[in-house]
Amino acid sequence: MKKKILSGIFALSLLVATGYGVTQSVKSDANLSDLALNNVEALAQSENPLCPNGCYDNGSGCYCNGWYPTYREAG
Repeated sequence: MKKKILSGIFALSLLVATGYGVTQSVKSDANLSDLALNNVEALAQSENPLCPNGCYDNGSGCYCNGWYPTYREAG
């Protein structure tokens, strides 16, 4: 009987500690600098597989978020 009570108290305290840790991590803000935020945004914009290099003028066609018949693929 004593063993069941102690293991129940231990489980409850573990749950309380875990809940407190999760609450604190959710409440904390990710304090990123402007430079870091700009880097994240630039990396996210370059993840378009349909347009890895972009398009230039004077070509026979390029697909970059749509078909451009007078452009050529950059790179």
